Amino acid sequence: MLASSLSSIPDPQQHVPRFIGTGTPMRDLVQSYRWQDTPLGPVAGWPGSLRTAVSIVLRSVHPMFLWWGEELTQIYNDAYVPCFGVGKHPLALGQGGRECWPEIWSIIGPQIDEVRNGREARWYADNLVPIWRNGRIEDVYWSYTYTPVFNELDEVGGVLVVCSETTAKVLAERRQHTLDLLNRRLQGCRNEADVRAAITQSTIDNPGDLLDATLLNGAEAMDCPGADVLVIRGAELQLCAELALAFKLSTRLPLDGAYRQFLEQFTAAVCATLTRLQSDRALAESSRIKDEFLAMLGHELRNPLAPIVTALKLMKLRDTDTVHEQAVIQRQVDHLVRLVDDLLDVSRIASGKVELRKETVPLADVLNKAIEMASPLLEQKQHRLLVDVPTVRWHGDPARLAQVVSNLLSNAARYTPAGGHITLATRIKGKTVQIQVTDDGNGIASTLLPHIFDLFVQGNRQLDRAKGGLGIGLALVRNLVQMHGGDASAYSAGEGRGSTFTITLPDSVMLEEELPVVNSNAAPALEQGAGLRVLVVDDNQDAADSLGELLSALGYRPSVAYDPAHAIALASAAMPDVAILDIGLPGMDGFELAGHLRQLPLGADLKLLALSGYGQENDKTRSREAGFAAHLVKPINIAELQNSLS
Repeated sequence: MLASSLSSIPDPQQHVPRFIGTGTPMRDLVQSYRWQDTPLGPVAGWPGSLRTAVSIVLRSVHPMFLWWGEELTQIYNDAYVPCFGVGKHPLALGQGGRECWPEIWSIIGPQIDEVRNGREARWYADNLVPIWRNGRIEDVYWSYTYTPVFNELDEVGGVLVVCSETTAKVLAERRQHTLDLLNRRLQGCRNEADVRAAITQSTIDNPGDLLDATLLNGAEAMDCPGADVLVIRGAELQLCAELALAFKLSTRLPLDGAYRQFLEQFTAAVCATLTRLQSDRALAESSRIKDEFLAMLGHELRNPLAPIVTALKLMKLRDTDTVHEQAVIQRQVDHLVRLVDDLLDVSRIASGKVELRKETVPLADVLNKAIEMASPLLEQKQHRLLVDVPTVRWHGDPARLAQVVSNLLSNAARYTPAGGHITLATRIKGKTVQIQVTDDGNGIASTLLPHIFDLFVQGNRQLDRAKGGLGIGLALVRNLVQMHGGDASAYSAGEGRGSTFTITLPDSVMLEEELPVVNSNAAPALEQGAGLRVLVVDDNQDAADSLGELLSALGYRPSVAYDPAHAIALASAAMPDVAILDIGLPGMDGFELAGHLRQLPLGADLKLLALSGYGQENDKTRSREAGFAAHLVKPINIAELQNSLS
């Protein structure tokens, strides 16, 4: 045994070679070693080249290793000892290279031969050379150089190794790269399945650190792992307590602080993503509930508005003694309808459900429509409106632009004292149109100005609050303008000094050579009444009766039912030409009723019109797919009703 060759205490009378030296564990070990039992022979007989090489190795503070002779007998210094770990030192001293390193001889053997035969040094950077240490094969990375050492015969007598272990650096870089890739993948995850796929891909990318990684939920996260599995729980990282990751550990790496930190960072990234997804789901659910609430609110508000509007139309047809009262009712109903529409528009725009319906129209027509929409409030407060309207054609959604300008005019009227001045001006520069609404009213405080287009932000209306809105009009303005690719801005010199709102719409003015060819054939005028038989079905009796009376006044022959069974009975007795069906009927909704009516004799040719307090695009689409010719939103627009009946 080589251990028997070691003498713990050198003979004090024995000469101590100065090239070996004393005072360190390895120098003392080399001094006391029985070299005569090795191919090198007694120290006294070593050639000068070997003595010089050993002197360099033992006095260096950098890890060094020397192989000498045909058997590659080994000598190394104190700095190299930690590289062995537990298991090879001190037996490696004086051993032959092949005997000491059988597990890596396939790697280093050819490298040594290349240096001995080629007589030139070789350099290897961050090279994986797994060695047996600490009771197992470990993945160890080295940067090292093999340098030939020449003997007295000018032959390569040995190989000098100058090395540094770079395992920590290589693993740190590899693990950081894995975390970077994981984080990029997690950013694109939309559900837990995506997260699990990202985890699996990480194990494929880095099998050296991640033999396997499994996401655990709930009770799974509390299970005890096996001997080669480490579970990192979210609770340990002050993250989601119900989540954990189980990692199958590499048997070729020690579970040190750096390895555990990497697994904790991996777990933290996954837990953070799942928490974000959970939060996103909660926000999406909250948004869905909000949208459903707003839709229901609009439905419930429109239901009582429907008979009011219809009754008002009847009053105008039959009674001329209440013109003033009718005007008051009309203004308030229009205002309430506008509030409902704005409220629903905010929800639809925020959820991306509004699509612009662009066409090329005279800009003056759009602005005149906006003035008409805002005129009740302008007239009520006796404002003087100055208008500068250009004679150009504009490409965009005319209904939405009219809504934008009307909102600005209504705001100006609302916040300007009675008898004030409001200006609607336009400027054309190339294909860009700029529209400004200026007033000499209350102005805007400097603290409010940066937030004036935010949702639910309002100025101080004081006693005029009853004529105000919900703080959503300007938010709608900004959103609709941005959908056109433009921007909206506001300016005020301060409170009491008026304000100016500007919208800029680029690339929207149509030049003459770009105008589309328009068919000059005029659309035929709508027929009035013509004695059509119309079945009205609505469980709101006031709404049904008032709509029936209005249809009668317009020259139609209506019949009214308050429930599906009565509607089927009326249609069975005499099939109408048109049926106006409330979609939200109790027991049997309008879609089911439509199916029953079509099954009746002569029902296949029945024209169906949907009537609903729900007016979102998906509601209209569903009606269209169910075979309804039109979807009328409460309160009914009379012109739209007549157009649908024609």
